[in-house]
This record gives sequence, structure tokens and C-alpha cells, in this order.
Amino acid sequence: MTEKKLESKKAIVTGSSSGMGAEIAARFAAEGADVWAVGGGNQEALNETINRCTASGVRSDGKGYDFSKSEQGGIAVKDGVKFLGGLDILVNCAGTRNFKPILEVTDEEIHTMFEVNTKSFYFSSREAVKTMSQQKSGDILMMGSISGHRARPERTLYCGTKAAVELLTQSLAMELGPLGIRVNCLAPGLVSSGRVKTKIQEEKDYADRRIKGIPLGRFGDPVNIAATAVFLVSPENEFMSGSIVSVDGASMTG
Repeated sequence: MTEKKLESKKAIVTGSSSGMGAEIAARFAAEGADVWAVGGGNQEALNETINRCTASGVRSDGKGYDFSKSEQGGIAVKDGVKFLGGLDILVNCAGTRNFKPILEVTDEEIHTMFEVNTKSFYFSSREAVKTMSQQKSGDILMMGSISGHRARPERTLYCGTKAAVELLTQSLAMELGPLGIRVNCLAPGLVSSGRVKTKIQEEKDYADRRIKGIPLGRFGDPVNIAATAVFLVSPENEFMSGSIVSVDGASMTG
């Protein structure tokens, strides 16, 4: 029987209702981790993720939160720690997008993007450290984007939030390393989920046009992201911290 990479670990995954977050939660469960799945307003989708996790024979439950109020990030982790009875892994995967020229971006959109994509990560990480620091171990994985280190026009708001996540990752890695806590950032390129999948369906030439900028000749899949996430938080990856890991098919564009 193959040894499971995350056997007996306790994990919280935000953004678990769909896409990459859902796939990460399910893959962690398949690798033996108990999972607290944190979703948004789509309870049906979150229940599907929870059911996928429990089908792997682990303990799993979850709840929806409104991360446009970023303090909810800390509350979600606190609830998860209570359910799990501890915490070994936090994956900050909640996120939203806004691709607009700066003159079209509203005040509300600015606030929402930073609340969800950046500030909620800070609140959830701070709450996780309360538990991890006591046990002198733990992994925090931030979900960034290649847009966090690759500028693009009409993505100033999205790029700004993701760039903040990258520096947050590196700063926390330096601060928390002496406490035995590793912090890394996974930066996907174009992945066929969520908005990208919708664009493929709605725009006839979208896929052909975007694939031209990806040397591997295809979009990524949430399964690829989940597999990398498992490695990044697994015990065998014990000396990587403060790293920004791009999974983008050698993409030449954002």
C-alpha cells in the first residue's frame, strides 16, 4: 500500500468551493489529511468538496464565509482549528479577479480585491500561527499568481494584490522560520478553471490565442496545481521556505 504524503495532518483550505481550492482540498484528503474546507456563498459546491474529502476516509467539514470582510479569514481558521483539534497546514486559496483599466475601477472594487486577495490572507495566517507557533511546526501556502511578478496592462488591481501576497510570503518565512513554520507561495499561470474556463466557452479564439504564449502548448489543470501544493506542504519538502513557485507551462505572458 502506497504511503500517503499527508497522513494524519490537519489542513485548512480556503477557496474550497471550486477550482483550484476544491482540487487541493480533495487531493490533501486523498493523501491522508483531515480537512476543514472554507468556501464562500455557494454552499452546494462546498458540500461537494466536503463529500469528496470524506470519501477518502478522513474527517472533513467546512463552512462558507464572506471574505470581502477580511477578518473572516481569521474566524474561518479559528473554526477550523476547533473542528480539527489542531493545525498543520493552511492553504490561503480564496481569491477574486478584476481586469479593468484603472479609470474604470470603482472604489468598492478596490476595497473588495484587497480584502479578499490580500488582507484575508493576513488574518488567516495570523490565526494559524497562534497554533503553529505553540507546536513549533506548520506550513502556510499562499496562492499567488504569475501576475504577482509579471506586470500586465489593465490588471493593476489584480497584479497589486498578488504582488503583495508574494512579499507577505517572503517576509513571513523570515519571521516564522525560527518557529519551525514554513511559508511558500504557489503562482499559477493560465489554469482551465473558473474565469479561464468561462472565457474558453464564451470566446471562440480565446484558447488558441492564449496557448500561443505557453510553450507547453496547453492550459494548466487544477490537478496540476493540487499536485504541486501537496509537494510544497509535504514533509519531504522540509527545506523550502519563502519560495515563489510558478506553475505556468513556461508561460511568456500573464
